[in-house]
Amino acid sequence: MASAAASAHDSPARPIESHLAAVESLRLGDGRVLCVRRWPGTGENTLVLLHGLLDSSEGWGCLGEGLTCARVAFDLPGFGYSDVSSPGSIDGYARDVAEGLQMLGIERFTLVGHSLGGAVATALAELMPAKVDAIVLLAPAGFGRLGLAEAASTPGVRHLVEVALPLALSSRLVVTAAYLTMVSNRRAPGREVVDRVTSRGGALAAGAREGTRAVVEAGRSRQAFHRRRVDYDGPVDAVWGDCDRLVPLSHRHGVRAAFPHARVHVWRGMGHDPLRERLDEVTDLIAHAVAAAPPARRCDQTAASAPLATAIGS
Repeated sequence: MASAAASAHDSPARPIESHLAAVESLRLGDGRVLCVRRWPGTGENTLVLLHGLLDSSEGWGCLGEGLTCARVAFDLPGFGYSDVSSPGSIDGYARDVAEGLQMLGIERFTLVGHSLGGAVATALAELMPAKVDAIVLLAPAGFGRLGLAEAASTPGVRHLVEVALPLALSSRLVVTAAYLTMVSNRRAPGREVVDRVTSRGGALAAGAREGTRAVVEAGRSRQAFHRRRVDYDGPVDAVWGDCDRLVPLSHRHGVRAAFPHARVHVWRGMGHDPLRERLDEVTDLIAHAVAAAPPARRCDQTAASAPLATAIGS
């Protein structure tokens, strides 16, 4: 197993981090860098936070107030300061995060995933179920087919998108307009959200391409989450906004197929960005999930580590 590489020359330059977060660069077994942010906390449980398409670990900084447990947020491959993986896949992202968690020595945690990160969280819980105390899914992808993503992936359209995307992601006007019309329910993005996207601009294009490929394939697969029961029986909460234009509210039925025991919440008037549209409610939901996770889910570490080592080595 590769060791963590924390020296500045081992990873891309990054802005100075605030909010007491420590930023680390982990060197994966295949040589790629996986960036992680860690916030200190109390208690035995750690929150593992997985962001959505075009976001990064920085987007979870707003969760600081109201949560006392430690938090670990990964830049998924191709986003933030993590190297892209090609081809992108939900299972591949989950294996990368699992390797990162093993390198960090984190043995017990609650998973929180937004959009693309929700699909990755589900795959990760199935990969290492004994280590996961609970899952919170925020407008998760992976529980049905996404028409917009599939349209953008057709051969002719895909070429146009790949040409236009670097310029679009560098434009504050375009990013703001896209957020207003597609992501939130007509709620303007904060300046930090626009800055985070436009500062990376064209560098996000490859990650966006592979992330889109991953959610399209996840929805079409015969083994898609919504077509079977996921092998994880711990607590699951899933949240949708009834104004979500990116991941349809109907995908909540896919969550129920994958997790028959899940608690599914529909929040009125919310779009696709719960963190910025309903931060207080999200914080309360996560805090409740952490507090309610049954002690019985504490795992036998020896038994739980064996399948993880096999999956990483495969």
